[in-house]
Amino acid sequence: MRVSPALIERFTATLVKRLTSAEFVTVSAPEDKLRERVARILSDNFAEEAKIEAEAQQQAEKLVRQGAPGMRREDLDLRRVELLVKQRLAKERGFVL
Repeated sequence: MRVSPALIERFTATLVKRLTSAEFVTVSAPEDKLRERVARILSDNFAEEAKIEAEAQQQAEKLVRQGAPGMRREDLDLRRVELLVKQRLAKERGFVL
């Protein structure tokens, strides 16, 4: 999933504001530092997901080209194979989709 930096910033600002105003968290650092850290974590998460998606797409294309025993290549759904490969890769890496 591609998310713009502006959207991440807006989401982060809203999240930090709501958590601190509702006193769900006690902040010992300046709010701007907290927003920067949350934004970095979200950006890293989306980047890792993009890497997994790209790798899943490559592996799925390879699998569909090879075919599966007992199935014709044209019966294989590339999108479905890609989704299954993505789920497997995420599970192997301990990444929550």
